[in-house]
Formats: sequence, structure tokens, C-alpha cells
Amino acid sequence: MKRGLNKADKTLLIVFGLFLLALSLHLRYPYSLVSDALLFASEAALVGGIADWFAVTALFRKPLGFPYHTAILPRRRDAFIKASVTLVQKEFFSKRKIFRHLERLHIMPMLLGWLREPANEARLVGQLVDYVRDFLMQQSKAQAGVIASKMREALAKVEPEDFFALWGKWLQKTGKDKEFVQRIAAYWRAQASTAAARQQIKALLEAYEEEKTGENVFAQLLAGFAQAVDLINYEEAAELIQRQLLAMLDELGTQDSPLQQEMLALFYEKAAELNREPQFHQLTHELKDSLLKDLPLETAVVEMFDHLRLHFLEDKARDVDPLAEHLPALRSRLEELIREEYRRMLYLVENDELLHETVDSFLFDLLGRSALHAQTLVGVIVTDVLSRLTDEQLNHLVYDKVEPDLLWIRMNGSIVGAGIGLLLFACLQITM
Repeated sequence: MKRGLNKADKTLLIVFGLFLLALSLHLRYPYSLVSDALLFASEAALVGGIADWFAVTALFRKPLGFPYHTAILPRRRDAFIKASVTLVQKEFFSKRKIFRHLERLHIMPMLLGWLREPANEARLVGQLVDYVRDFLMQQSKAQAGVIASKMREALAKVEPEDFFALWGKWLQKTGKDKEFVQRIAAYWRAQASTAAARQQIKALLEAYEEEKTGENVFAQLLAGFAQAVDLINYEEAAELIQRQLLAMLDELGTQDSPLQQEMLALFYEKAAELNREPQFHQLTHELKDSLLKDLPLETAVVEMFDHLRLHFLEDKARDVDPLAEHLPALRSRLEELIREEYRRMLYLVENDELLHETVDSFLFDLLGRSALHAQTLVGVIVTDVLSRLTDEQLNHLVYDKVEPDLLWIRMNGSIVGAGIGLLLFACLQITM
């Protein structure tokens, strides 16, 4: 079946050579008992080897073009494929063997050991986090009304006074109040440092003068006299006021400066007084009720999740984890919660005998049923694979698996033929 000479071919050639040698000895020494025995044995060995070569070759092809009852495997390929499918389904995947192998597997210890490996735990937790993230994003739009209703209920329970008090404490604790004052001071300093601001201060001083003098002739006379002798110079006064204003804004924008602390203390004092006013209390409650009634929370929630979903899809297209990219704290917390539940589940399965037996029985039944249902699928696969093979490929598939045995069959034909030939020769000599 393969290219080149194999052991059986070499054996047959050796036997043929011995036959030629024995024949030449017989012709040279026609009355020699040894030459006759050697010729008889080599002839029988050659016939046996050729007969077995013919028989083995006839299984796969037509030896010497002989057409009758040869090339058995290609001619009976449909029956061979059907028998192979039956063998695989009934023997390799029989119910008895499947369940016997499953009983030897010890499914639960293997599964629990695999689940407890750090790499597997990290991978499974990550997959669960991604699943929860995608599930929440898919459900968010459908549940927008419920989410908005819950938000409205939560906001309705918040008292405005408590909210303002908490907001003030948060500003103080985080230092946002000082940051806010610094930004305001920096903004007004940039506005007050311009020439236009100085001209506005001058215009205010002039307007104040006009307001105070009015139609009083004597006051107008004194003001004109003061300007004439340069006793009152509005340009210099505006510049001086501007410098003083800038110095005050610089101090206000300085971290923990006396003016900044005084300003913040005054702010919190007045805010606390305002928070205790009944009128302010009534106003804030009316404002809260009005906002909760007219605030489009549903639309806001839908748009928020639409934007989140869009960003998440863009990040996934770039192979970037959206939660890790935008909400790392949320992802860390979600991973922590899922990991805790994951380990608690393993602990329960391992230590609760009833649960352990239930899960083990379920897995055993699931794997057994899956393997039994795989019989049909395996049959289809085997049929499809074998049907795609050509006759030559099918011959090689079978021959390669049993080649050593077939070669020994051929060699045994020569060996047995030689033995029988010697035995027959001996019997003939005895009877003669």
C-alpha cells in the first residue's frame, strides 16, 4: 500500500531468490535429496507468499487487474462507513461506558479545584462583570420610567434645609468652598485690572459728585474750586481705588488668608441664618415640589443611558473596557461584590452536603445526557468525514492502522508455505 519495499515485499523477493537458487541446484544435481527438498520448500513458500499478497491486496485494490471479488473495501465503502458509525455509537459511546467513565471522573472535586484557581477565578469574575454591565445597559432604557420614579421618590424625601446643611459641610470638608472663592477672586481681579474698569470707577465717582451737589450752587462752586486747585482728582482716585480693590482681591484669592476666612465665615453664618428662616423654608419646599413635578427625569435618564451606551460601544470597538475607562471605582466595587458572591457560592457548594450532592447529581446527569445525545452527532460527523474520503484515502486510512499485521500475514504465508512444503516433501519420501 505504501511506496517502496516493505518487510513483506522483501521477504517475498528473498523467497523468490531462494526458489531460483533451489531450481538451479535441482537442475545441476537432479538426484540430490537436499536440492529437491530446498526446491519443494521454496516453491511452497513462494506460492504461499504470492497467495497472501494477492489476498491482502484484494482487500484494497485489484491485484494485477483481477476484477472478481477484489477491491473489497472501495466496493463496500457504504457498508464500511455504516459499520464504523455503529461501532462508534454503540461501543465507544454506549450508555454503560459513558456513565462508567463519568463515575471515574469525580466531577465535583475537579470542578471546584478548577474554579478555585486564581487565574480561572479572575477570568470568570471579569466575564461576570462584563455580563452584568451589558445586561444593565440593555435594561436601562426599558426601565427608565422605574429609575426616574425611584429618583423622584428619593428626592422627595430630602429636606431642603438638610440638603443645604450637608452641602455646606461637603464644601468645607473637601475645600471646594475655598477653591470657589479663589476662582471668583481670580475672575474679578482680571475684570478689575483693566483700564476700562478704572474708567468705570472714575465715572462712578463723578456720578456720585453730581448726585451729592445736585442743584446746590454753593456745593457746585466748592466742587469746581476743589477741581481747579487739583484738590480732587478723580483720575488718581480711581487709580487708587483700583489698586486697593486688586490688593483686596489678591488677598481674597490667597489660600487661608484672613480675608478669605472672614468671607467664608460670614457666608456660612448668613447661610445658616437664611436656612432657619420660615419664609425661606416655605420657598425651598415650594421650589422642590415644583422641580420634582416638572423635572423631565425620564427623558434625562433615557438620554444619559443613550450617551453611556454610545460611549461604551465606542470603547468596546477600540478593545477598551468602558467601566475601567470611565468608571474605575464602579468597576472595582462591582468586581469586589461579584468576587465575594463567587467565593461564597464555592464555600456553600463545598460545605453544604445536600447542595453538594444536588449539584453533583445535576452535573452528572447533564454530562451523561449530553454525551448520550452526542451519539447522533458523532454518527453524523463520522459519516461526513468518511464519505468525503476518496477510495485511495480510505484505503490508506484502514491500511495504516493494520499495516504491521497485514505485513506479517504476508510473511507468514511464505513461512507457513515453506513449512508445509517441507512436511509434504518428507511425507512423499516416506511413502515412496
